[in-house]
Amino acid sequence: MISEAVLMDNMEYMAKFPDKYFELAIVDPSYGLPKDAVHGRGKLKSRALNAMDMSWDTAPQQSYFDELFRVSKNQMIWGGNYFKLPPTRCFVIWDKEQPFENFSAAEYCWTSFDKPSMIYREATTRTFETKIHPTQKSVKLYKYLISKFANTGDKILDTNMGSQSSRIAAHLMDFDYYGCEISDRFFGSGNKRFENAIKQTSLFTFKEQTETEQLKLL
Repeated sequence: MISEAVLMDNMEYMAKFPDKYFELAIVDPSYGLPKDAVHGRGKLKSRALNAMDMSWDTAPQQSYFDELFRVSKNQMIWGGNYFKLPPTRCFVIWDKEQPFENFSAAEYCWTSFDKPSMIYREATTRTFETKIHPTQKSVKLYKYLISKFANTGDKILDTNMGSQSSRIAAHLMDFDYYGCEISDRFFGSGNKRFENAIKQTSLFTFKEQTETEQLKLL
């Protein structure tokens, strides 16, 4: 199983691959909203988490989408409502079960699939994951997306890894994964998060196997 993560501009990274190399791309591009925006990620820029470096928060050009569609057979694009994408039958709504009116109640994910649209419900206050990125989504959410849209043997691409939730989910589900991140700050913290998640999984698996062996001896 491949789990590749590199610190690189996503256009340079995608240029390495031939046409339709990936069966599925799950990406979360930056919106590039102004700091004084009253909706979307623009409001996040005033928070301490983003105070150090905002160079990563640049909206992609059309050339990014052209390249993404070149290297992948199917795509899932978070924030698709902010970009000029083809009409789609299938989109995913992440219902955040948000009780506060001044916070976003949901996020929209555009997909290239010809399937019924879906709603995924998960409160951001109940993920119990340490937040290392302002637009972080849970591992559980990515596992849901992969289970619904990927097939065994698919290669998965993420051009904006951020917190690396997508990488953790793909690893746990035995999918080959390729990802890049342009921010060295988030790349470093994301790698640590991935390594910690894998260690915890390995310890759990070892304990489970040990208990099974002990039961066999009874």
